[in-house]
Amino acid sequence: SSGINAEWPLRPGAVSTNVTVTFLPTKAMTLLLLATLSILLVCSQQASINIVSGAHGAAPCVALCSGTSGKQSSSWQSYTQGGMYLDVDMAACGFISTPLITSSLEGQAFHTYMVGVTSIHNARKTGFRVYLHGWARTAARPNENVKPSVTNAKANMWNVNWMATGYTC
Repeated sequence: SSGINAEWPLRPGAVSTNVTVTFLPTKAMTLLLLATLSILLVCSQQASINIVSGAHGAAPCVALCSGTSGKQSSSWQSYTQGGMYLDVDMAACGFISTPLITSSLEGQAFHTYMVGVTSIHNARKTGFRVYLHGWARTAARPNENVKPSVTNAKANMWNVNWMATGYTC
């Protein structure tokens, strides 16, 4: 190993000490760089996303994209059957075809039993729509007939969280 000695003052007026800086020869540096790149390549291949059914494309082009409609910015719209809907924009994901989409409803209150948010409508490569129809009747709430309202959704910060897996090339 070859080294260069350099004087390094620790602070003004302090006694100097010797520091040895070792340089690897060019061939050794190249081998170290290749070994590091090989490890990174192997690790990146192990952390993969696989689509096993429902969509077709080139494996290197698979992407996972996720987002939210926004707690303060979800644009819920009423519709005539007494429910409401939300159009979710995912154009920034760059999908080239309709991806596989999963969604959920988040909020501060009154969203727990809401029906419809996991039913994706009008799925396309740039977005989708969800409808909320009202509360599900459960054993704990057999007589519920609560319909969603845009006012209630905004007051309780209802928003759609989503994940989409698809192809970008």
